[in-house]
Amino acid sequence: MKALSKVRGVALITVLIIFSVLSVLAIQILNTQQMHVQRTANIINSSRAYQYMYGAEVFATAQLKEYFKESKAERVHRNQPWSQGAIAFEIEQGLGQLQGSIRDMHSCFNINSVLMEPVDTVGDEDGRQLGGDSNSGGRGEVKSGNDGSESSGMPGVDLFAKLLESSIDAEEASPQALAVATKDFIDEDQEPAGIDGAEDYHYTGLQVPYRTADTLLAHTSELMVVKGFNADIYDSIKEYICVLPTTDGTINVNTVKPEHAELVWMLLEDVELSQVRQALQELPDDGYDESSFFEALGSGKVSKQAKGRLVYDSKYMLLTAEARVNTGTAVVRSLMLKSDNEFHVVARHIGE
Repeated sequence: MKALSKVRGVALITVLIIFSVLSVLAIQILNTQQMHVQRTANIINSSRAYQYMYGAEVFATAQLKEYFKESKAERVHRNQPWSQGAIAFEIEQGLGQLQGSIRDMHSCFNINSVLMEPVDTVGDEDGRQLGGDSNSGGRGEVKSGNDGSESSGMPGVDLFAKLLESSIDAEEASPQALAVATKDFIDEDQEPAGIDGAEDYHYTGLQVPYRTADTLLAHTSELMVVKGFNADIYDSIKEYICVLPTTDGTINVNTVKPEHAELVWMLLEDVELSQVRQALQELPDDGYDESSFFEALGSGKVSKQAKGRLVYDSKYMLLTAEARVNTGTAVVRSLMLKSDNEFHVVARHIGE
């Protein structure tokens, strides 16, 4: 009788063990299946979000083309509809959202323009630009010249240093040294530009060695690896800077916000920052042309370093679009080139 009870006990334990193992396996199979279902849904939602994201490019270029064609606007300025902030749409019957905004890329300092030389222009006795089309937005090729900065002979470097000087604590770093190091990081040679320069010999000697880019920057965050820059300096100037796939460094008076008046002020001489900010606050409905801008300033002239940089129209605009469909998200930053009233995407950065 005792032996039979032992056999029954062993059988019961065996059944319970088998049941437990099967239960664990069943739960694991269900969890794996649920994970695969969710992963598939995420892939589908992300794919749909990407399609909407690309659709935002088509919508933006079409709307801009139609606006400039219908309005016959002579120049790009921040009183126009594209500059009134981000717009958003519900998509997928309210299960998603598409939003986008446009930024004029001539309302910021193109870091790559530290390599830009002054354009040969004819100036009047006040130093204003008279050569060429003042509304061209810098469409012509930049010509090499000898009208460099009086301090370093590198006009792009000196302008960047002037912008840095107005934005960072001089005790934290030397603006001129930062600007020179930036130029060396971008230019193609390995010759340091003075005592503040830094080429491969400097960076390869660091604890984590690397080399200079020796080409145009693709993102402003690349400044973080340039000699002298740190997070605090970058945060203090990131609203003023941008990058373009060119050394074009023109600033459009008509799209710079008053709070960023330093971008226009750095191109001028004999004028106070407050005067520039006041002129930008009083932007006419259809923007400034050259004569009306200097009339609004009351004084000042374009500096030698800034020849060819102060303009009243734009050709590069940046679309930032984000699409969300359920759990899927897609973000794109599309650089658009304006030619007459046509807009073409010339570069695209996907992701944050």
